[in-house]
Amino acid sequence: MVDRVLLDDSGLKVSKPGVDVKTASEAGLIFNSEWSAMSRLIFGSFTVNPNVGNTRTIMYGKTFTYRPLVFTVVHPYGSSGDLFGPSRQYIGTAARFIFLNPSPPNRYVVDVRNDRFVFQNNPSMTEDAWTANAIIRYAIWDHGLG
Repeated sequence: MVDRVLLDDSGLKVSKPGVDVKTASEAGLIFNSEWSAMSRLIFGSFTVNPNVGNTRTIMYGKTFTYRPLVFTVVHPYGSSGDLFGPSRQYIGTAARFIFLNPSPPNRYVVDVRNDRFVFQNNPSMTEDAWTANAIIRYAIWDHGLG
């Protein structure tokens, strides 16, 4: 029987079944406390009227040496508050990401920075269902790379 759990000065390691934790490569481990893990930094939401140019800046409360992961969902809602129509999602760390869909031709920009992200919409590209208000939900995750 092989040793599967190791707790020492470097932390905790757990190996896969049948793999000796003392000689295991990273691929042979199912847990290593030295691995980074994502942690939730900020969750929130705000609404925009796509008929008017909107710019929203969300500060992270700290400055990273890298861009954190930003998840956003843009979803239209009616006067009753009910969500309707297709939503647009974005996940990433890109310095600039553009939602551009030809039907309807809406444009939303998510600009991810080291200390904030900026959300913008272009009202001149709005038509059809997207003339209603939209709720933007976001989650910022610290992926621990720097």
